[in-house]
Amino acid sequence: MIWTLYKIELYKMGKRLATWITVLCFAVLITFMFGSYYYNGLKYDNVYFGFPNAWPNILSDGAFLADIFSAVLITLLVASEFDWRTSRQNIMDGLSKGQWFTAKLLLLPTIAVLFYGLQVIFAGTLAWLGTNPEIENAYTMSSIQFLAIAGVIVGVLCYSSIALLVSLITRSAGPALGVTIIYQVFENLTTRTLRGFGLDTLADCFPFQVHLALFKYNQYLPDGSEARSKLDVLWDTNLLFAAGIGWIAVFVIASWLAYWKRDL
Repeated sequence: MIWTLYKIELYKMGKRLATWITVLCFAVLITFMFGSYYYNGLKYDNVYFGFPNAWPNILSDGAFLADIFSAVLITLLVASEFDWRTSRQNIMDGLSKGQWFTAKLLLLPTIAVLFYGLQVIFAGTLAWLGTNPEIENAYTMSSIQFLAIAGVIVGVLCYSSIALLVSLITRSAGPALGVTIIYQVFENLTTRTLRGFGLDTLADCFPFQVHLALFKYNQYLPDGSEARSKLDVLWDTNLLFAAGIGWIAVFVIASWLAYWKRDL
């Protein structure tokens, strides 16, 4: 049953014009970003955009774009079901609230992998084209790269789960997009104020700050490395993942409660 619901969600997502417009805008932006890296690598002798040096750029530089577009698409897909009354009709047709919510929940990792995967594939292709063939084992991946990939996906899921919660509370795509952006601004201002009072540790634990830390490639470098030590906020890797997953769980549970307790 869950697999059937998931296929229906994928079908609806593929049929939505908003999906293709969002993906197209994302593709244009990553083309500009990583295309400039590749162009500069060709134009200037002192610039190299190829493996293995390109891993930090590939895995982290476009993460904020995948993050924003994932949240936007989640909002458009989920909130619009209340605008169009399709969520109400689904329940009337025999779908339970739990099944409807589970189907929407499955969209979170799907959309996160979609956008981040597009970024990594496109940027990786350009880096492959710019790689010096004389470098041995240039394409070998280490645990650092795998940790960075996992960290970015957790970070994207964190923001997407916020978008899911806002969508289920506002139940309208326009307000949901606005509130999601406003939350980001509000939290940044709040944490800046807390840091002004010397409450850095508290500020670092806010959900949006955790999700930003997950995007930083240097967080996953070995302890004692110079690049890692220069980070403004330095997390233990295991604790950072636990914090990110914890916030995702909080927002998912809150989303379920917001959906369960309100009338259709």
